[in-house]
Amino acid sequence: MLYSSSVLAIIALVSSVNAHGAIVKVVGDKGQSQGFLVDQTLARNCTTISPCQQDSTIIRNSEITQNIVNSCGRTEIAGNIDVGEQTEAELAAKRVTTVTKGSTLAVTIHQVNADGAGPYECDLDETSNAATKFTKLQVANNVPGSNGLSDAKEQNFTIQVTMPDNFNCIGASTGNICTVRCRNNAVAGPFGGCFAVQQTDGTGRTDTSAGGVDTAQTLQGISAQILQNQKDLPVAIAANQAAGSAAQAAANGDNEAVNPAPSATSSAAAGATQAAGGNNNNNNNNNNGNGKGNNNNGNRGGNQNAAAGGNRGGNANGNQNAAAGGNQNAAAGGNRAGQQQGQQQGQQQGQQQGQQQGQQQAAAGGNGRGNGKANQKRGMFFWS
Repeated sequence: MLYSSSVLAIIALVSSVNAHGAIVKVVGDKGQSQGFLVDQTLARNCTTISPCQQDSTIIRNSEITQNIVNSCGRTEIAGNIDVGEQTEAELAAKRVTTVTKGSTLAVTIHQVNADGAGPYECDLDETSNAATKFTKLQVANNVPGSNGLSDAKEQNFTIQVTMPDNFNCIGASTGNICTVRCRNNAVAGPFGGCFAVQQTDGTGRTDTSAGGVDTAQTLQGISAQILQNQKDLPVAIAANQAAGSAAQAAANGDNEAVNPAPSATSSAAAGATQAAGGNNNNNNNNNNGNGKGNNNNGNRGGNQNAAAGGNRGGNANGNQNAAAGGNQNAAAGGNRAGQQQGQQQGQQQGQQQGQQQGQQQAAAGGNGRGNGKANQKRGMFFWS
């Protein structure tokens, strides 16, 4: 079956769970197992949701039949437990204990707080992850509690789980792995976990052909699953599309999809700041408050210099005053006052500084001759 992490996220919104039990160690005939997705680096001396409950496992039949999770449930921090994937990971890490017919497993369960209590019940999937049939196992020395509740917390309990007298593990890449599942009966749960065991006295999987697979679902089970799948599919598709759209937007750097658009106030402030800096004085023609100067052909060289570093010639003070006066009005939405003020102040300042700065500009950049007299007439400095 295919399970969607997006669907799981939707379910989590409507059903918040505090998971309170984890299988931290399993010892059989030889070697040691642990619960799938259990994180041994997490603290065990607290009861808080984070970090102490994050790797506890919730195993609910209703979530299994709704295709939300596999037969081993989910953890708070990692979601659905993919039994096949986790089994292979444990085999690669050499964290699988061995068992034989009738042997006993010492299963250590960490009870985080109240509803991680006992009693616990365990069952066995001889196929490892087909989950079509579970065999009930005998449990002794159970975790104290009633209905999954007690006053114990931050405490380990070791239960004794007995393997059947007759079974044959056929799962995983090795062909001799079984999955053991243990959980309590807490209403907020059930809590518990799954782990892999490797049988050493069975025949294992002898027929490795596709035809040799004899696992089967009942007709009633298949029909019920089809109805449930049809019911869940539209929600799953919508959730996956939403998750994919968000991921694509982030990959494309679409800030509007992940960040709110800037307000009109912030946009106006940014525009005013640009105007004050003189960055828009180069090409704004009639809108910069430069008055008539920017309409004259003589201003072309001045605008070139502005693009190179700023309006230093006779146009410098005109543009500065325009930025101080005209561009403020431009940021507010009107340019007329800026044009008038820029023209008047540009004439005054341009007459005084046009000749000196024009000569300096000509000497430094070779861009023109610095027509001071023309500036006296027109109140602007320009290059011919």
